[in-house]
Amino acid sequence: MNNSNDETIYNLLNQIPKSLPIPPTNSKHYYRSIFSSNVLHNLNKNKHSHRTVGLAIEPKPDPCHPLRRRQNYFELPEITPFIRSHKMPPIPKFNPQNKNQYKLTKNYIEENINKIKNSLPTCPRRYIVSDRKGNKYLIDGSGLQKDFIHKKNYGQIPSYLQTYKISDCNSKDNSMISMPAEERLCLINNLKDRYEDIFAEYQRLPLRLETASAIIKQTYLTNELVNIERDIDFLEKHQQIFIVKNYSDIK
Repeated sequence: MNNSNDETIYNLLNQIPKSLPIPPTNSKHYYRSIFSSNVLHNLNKNKHSHRTVGLAIEPKPDPCHPLRRRQNYFELPEITPFIRSHKMPPIPKFNPQNKNQYKLTKNYIEENINKIKNSLPTCPRRYIVSDRKGNKYLIDGSGLQKDFIHKKNYGQIPSYLQTYKISDCNSKDNSMISMPAEERLCLINNLKDRYEDIFAEYQRLPLRLETASAIIKQTYLTNELVNIERDIDFLEKHQQIFIVKNYSDIK
């Protein structure tokens, strides 16, 4: 047998300390009011006043007054029919002799046929496929393509501006005349020929410009080419050009 003083592993565990026993208390040590009985009586006085026990008490049937037929039914008021204050007009009788009497004057079928014939065909809507599953959406309004590019008058001067320009020039003094179209085309061709001659002379320059005269000649030719290109663009862009009759008026 092992003694209680022997070392064991169970002695290493934390043991819960035993609580001290609560000493018994006597009720005579608590305070008790002398009015406690009155308080309990007032509390329980009306506690069960609304409680019902069993079925409600109903008066028993009197044999001197037995039940009668339809005693518990209520009579509803009589329903009075609705009478109109005025009479509706009578329905006209059908006369088989006058078949065209009820024929409509407007032929809706012919009107719809003419409307469809005269209507313009609808333009096909343009779509774009967004993924491999076939999901598509409209190009118009998506921002991928501008709408005003497809107009016929895109990039052209409006007609009202052209008329205003002509009227404004005519309203001025008669010192200016309009250049004829043949003269304008002849002037454009002459400028193009001069451009080719100067460009050929520009190509004859050496690749390495070592002298000052060669550099000056190159700058002169480049300026001439730029000026001729600007004049050609101006003449091709403007269809009507006004020139002064007497050059002495400009001075």
